Amino acid sequence: MDNHKILEELYKKYISEIIPGNIGVVIEQATGIRLKSNYIDIELDHPLMVAPGQLTLKLSQVEAVRRAGFAGCVLKSVVGEAPDTTCSMSMQRKKPTSITSFYEDYDTLQECPIIHWNGRCDVRSLDEYMTFARDAKVSVDDGQFVPIASLLCHLPLPGEEFKEEEWIHTTKTIFDAGFTHIEIDFCPFLSGDNYTEDQKNVLRWYRTCPGFMKSVSSEIRVIPKMLNLAWGLDFQTAIAEAAVEGGADGIIVANRIFKPEYGSGHGGEELRLRNLQQIREIKKRFPEFHVSATGGVYNGRHAYEYLQAGADNVQILSYLMGKVQTRFDKIGNKFDTVLHKLLLHPETGLVAAMMDDTVGRSI
Repeated sequence: MDNHKILEELYKKYISEIIPGNIGVVIEQATGIRLKSNYIDIELDHPLMVAPGQLTLKLSQVEAVRRAGFAGCVLKSVVGEAPDTTCSMSMQRKKPTSITSFYEDYDTLQECPIIHWNGRCDVRSLDEYMTFARDAKVSVDDGQFVPIASLLCHLPLPGEEFKEEEWIHTTKTIFDAGFTHIEIDFCPFLSGDNYTEDQKNVLRWYRTCPGFMKSVSSEIRVIPKMLNLAWGLDFQTAIAEAAVEGGADGIIVANRIFKPEYGSGHGGEELRLRNLQQIREIKKRFPEFHVSATGGVYNGRHAYEYLQAGADNVQILSYLMGKVQTRFDKIGNKFDTVLHKLLLHPETGLVAAMMDDTVGRSI
C-alpha cells in the first residue's frame, strides 16, 4: 500500500483510539519513516514535546500529556531560592490574571491562536513546587516519556554580583529529585522589567549560569532558553555563543517576543520565522550544538521546518492553550487532539511532510 494511504489509515485509526507511547515506532514499522529524535542525550520516540507553562504545572496535566502520546514535556518553571528560602527573583512568581487568545488579521478562521497572558513562572515556593515535581517524575518517567525540569534563579543587573547560592541550591534540589536535564527559563517578562537593556549583562547571564548548575554534578545537562531581543540576528547568535562558552549543552530557540503594547510576550508566525532564521544561523556557527525549537507551530509542517533548520525537537504550547475555532477530528482532550493532528494529519502533519520531502529527494 502507498505510504500516503497508510498514513490516512493511521489518522483514521487514532481518531477514536489512544495514540500509544511508541507511536514513532508504529509509524516507522508501517511506513519506513523514522521519527526518533533526541533531547540532548535522551532518545525521543518522536520530536514533539510540550513546552513549560500553564499546561505543565499540575500532576494531572503532565499525566495527560504522557497519555496523549507526546514524547515529553518541560515542567512549569520554578523560581529558585537560597538555602535560607530567600528568593531574589520573587517578582517572577506571578499567577496570570488574564489569559487570552489573540489572532492576527490574516488568520480569518482563527486557527492559529497567539496566547497573551500576564503570568510568569510558578508561584509556589521551592519546597511546595518540589512536591509536585517529584510526583511528576515518579508518575510519568517510564522510559518512553521524558519529563524535563526548568528554573530561573538570580539574574544580576549591571554591576551586581550573582547570588550563586540560589543557582546551586535550587539545581541541587531538583537534581536530588532525579532530574538531570534542566532548562533555564529566561522569561520574556525580563524585558518588561527592564532587565535586558544592557547587552553585555545579558551575555554574562548565558556565560555564567550554566557553570553554577553544572558544579552540582557532572551528570547535569543545562539548556537555557534564548531571549528574543531587539538587537538583531547578530546579537541573537551572540547569545548562543555565550551559552556555548558557558558550558551549556544546548539552547531553546527562542522565547516569545515581549511587546509592550500587549504587556505580554507575543508569538505566532512572526516568532516562528524569526526563530527559524536564528536556528539556521546558530547551526551554521555551532553545528554540534543541540537546539530545541519553539514558537508558532500550528501544524506538522511548521514543526518539520524547524527540524529541517537544525532543531532536534519541537516544543508546543500556544496551539494547546489557545482557542482554535475549527473542529479537531480526534476524540479526546486538547493534548490528544493536537498531537493527533500535528503528527498524523494526511496533508499538514509531520509524517506527511517527511514523506513528501523523502519523495522529493528521491526524484
